[in-house]
Amino acid sequence: MWKRSINKRRRTPPSIRQLMFITTILFVIATMVSIVIVNKGIKPILLEIAETKNIQYANIAMGIAVNKKLNEDLEVEDLIEFQYDESGQVTSYHINAAMENKVQRNIRYRVENYLDQLEQGVVPDTSAPLDVDIEAEEQTSIEAVQEKSNLIEIPLGQVLNLPLLANLGPKIPVKLELIGYVNTEVKTTISNVSINTVHIEPVVFIEVEIRTVIPFGSKTARIEQEIPIGSGGYNGDVPQYYNNGNGNNDNVAIPIR
Repeated sequence: MWKRSINKRRRTPPSIRQLMFITTILFVIATMVSIVIVNKGIKPILLEIAETKNIQYANIAMGIAVNKKLNEDLEVEDLIEFQYDESGQVTSYHINAAMENKVQRNIRYRVENYLDQLEQGVVPDTSAPLDVDIEAEEQTSIEAVQEKSNLIEIPLGQVLNLPLLANLGPKIPVKLELIGYVNTEVKTTISNVSINTVHIEPVVFIEVEIRTVIPFGSKTARIEQEIPIGSGGYNGDVPQYYNNGNGNNDNVAIPIR
């Protein structure tokens, strides 16, 4: 009787199938917990990197939009046309709408070309000329860019927020997807410098928006800037009398010839 009771208490060891099932369940749980921890730690780091890159690329786009070549090719006389009288004095002026549209289109195409290359994972080499000619914009040189993937690698120690192991551990590769948008508009501001002098300054208004998409979210940066592309002015005849137009009913003395 005693031997039989001991035999009944003995338990058979788990089978290989049961061990494999338990091991698989534990592995899946550990993997899910690891993914949650890594996701929580890597998201703020990626968002910070994305914001920094957005501002960097947007500022580069501003510099590409209006560069030295545009200032050399564009003369103020081409955009602002003056009419003169027989004595050589400026009588009137008007803005060349065709040239204004050409400048606006040229700037937009240049920035869009830069943003398109960013979206393809190619960072243009800013030391190479990225200027395009409107009449030959299909002949843009592909050699003017330097291929550079937007793939970044973050060490696992940095993701886990361990300062001592920030640069250790396997690196987690993450690819940043860039989406760009640009809006340009050429404006001409006219201001009175004195009673007979007018200052004319054409400026280009540029709005660049770059969004970086990461696997866990996105970050957007928008930069607006007005960049002068030239200036001009002319002096007219000094009037016999001048009223600053402030609404005062001051007596005006008119000289009698």
